[in-house]
Amino acid sequence: MGSEIRRMFLGKGFWMGLAVAMAGIIFGASYPKIEGLLDTGKFVSMETEALKSQAMIFLLPLASVLPWSDSFLLERQGGFLKSALPRTGRRVYVESKVFTVALGGFLAVFLAGLLMFFIYFSVFFPLEEQGKFPWNSVRELTSILFRCGILGGIISTFGGICGTLTGSVYLAFGLPFVSYYFCVILRDRYFENALWLYPPQWIEGSAKWGENSMGLWLFLFIFLGVAMVLHGGLLYDRVSEI
Repeated sequence: MGSEIRRMFLGKGFWMGLAVAMAGIIFGASYPKIEGLLDTGKFVSMETEALKSQAMIFLLPLASVLPWSDSFLLERQGGFLKSALPRTGRRVYVESKVFTVALGGFLAVFLAGLLMFFIYFSVFFPLEEQGKFPWNSVRELTSILFRCGILGGIISTFGGICGTLTGSVYLAFGLPFVSYYFCVILRDRYFENALWLYPPQWIEGSAKWGENSMGLWLFLFIFLGVAMVLHGGLLYDRVSEI
């Protein structure tokens, strides 16, 4: 599994996904006019709103699938599988692939948010009024960022499923994007109360999901787990044919 993760980090797809996620935060943030000192915690609220912005919602699917969703197809087409499978075995290969695909989507989004947090802190925190550090706002931002990361893992895994089923790199990237926006359109136009159908609400978490949004966290983890199991089953079937 370690070699799989290392190859993901060495690939350009992961860094492209990270850059896309950072772009979503940069373009989604509302930047203040510097006319005197800023309110305490402004750098935190900037990123919090950016993660819920239309720019981030639009770019999140692309940032999620770029890191590793197409890796199985590329390895099969490039002949890597024929040399790797005898050394690792099918089960180990599939487990490593499923975990790393989900991890790639999570990390591309989460690390982008973490990097932008430190950038905004370095730039805007010295311009703020001195006061108590906004730990409550930081906790809220951390929760939103984790949900963005989990959603990234779900989308990345779905991209892996689409690629495994269709054998197309383009569909591994395109179908998650289309499906994501299909859910958004369905909810906006026909099913306004269907929280489970609306990814932007999973990020924001403002609806009634139970105490401390436990229902939302449970929903996301179950969704991710089911997607990973399905991805693993399909992948093992395809690998068995090689």
